[in-house]
Amino acid sequence: MKITVLGSGHSGGTPMIGEGWGNADPKNPKNYRTRPSILVENAKTRILIDTSPDLRFQLLSANIDRIDAVFYTHGHADHLNGIDDLRAINRVMNDWIPAYTNPQTWADIVKRFNYVLEPLKSETNFFYKPCLKRYDINVGQQFKIGAFNIGVMDQDHGFMRTLGYRIDNFAYSTDVVDLPEESFEMLNGVNTWMVGALWEDPHTTHAHVSKVIDWAERVEPQRLILTHLSHRIDYESLSKRLPEFAELAYDGMIINV
Repeated sequence: MKITVLGSGHSGGTPMIGEGWGNADPKNPKNYRTRPSILVENAKTRILIDTSPDLRFQLLSANIDRIDAVFYTHGHADHLNGIDDLRAINRVMNDWIPAYTNPQTWADIVKRFNYVLEPLKSETNFFYKPCLKRYDINVGQQFKIGAFNIGVMDQDHGFMRTLGYRIDNFAYSTDVVDLPEESFEMLNGVNTWMVGALWEDPHTTHAHVSKVIDWAERVEPQRLILTHLSHRIDYESLSKRLPEFAELAYDGMIINV
């Protein structure tokens, strides 16, 4: 399995409008962070998780023009608002894209991007808009996409719930401040865990670095990767202080599991 970090940043990206680079050294390209999306793929199946507002640039950078499914963690703009960039994927594939998320996130999509679920006009023979085939999933559900075994985890995002995903021996948990016991159980035996860690101070809706490290000491993945990083985090300085099993994500990072 190969995971590509398309975007490792938080909602504002780094540099951030109005606040610039913050604590991040602009000379280090690993501090340049677009909004959060990742790809998970094997020889036969490619899954996109979230459509960040920077998706066009991210897909071009990764040379991606086909996907087998898109998963959504939740409906916040930094995870959803690049949905229109899927139109190009529809055109290349000449097909609808299967999309998976819970009913709450589908309600956000229907409210803001209802046209992605509407049929093409009968007189057209090309994809002039993004077209998604809706699949509802729920916490605790397990299913297959191609050769991948998928598990859906519940996550507390402070004032709402988000979805985490376990895909074979890899798990992805972003926009999470607490995890219920059932989600920890789903993480048992995971090899590589990618988790959102906004910055080093406690936050009301996002886990901070030391909290994620504590979670990992309980779950015991072989590899922990911190993502959804803000401009308050400098790649080099924080990397030196992380335990041996932990590291920071960066845009374009490739992880083999």
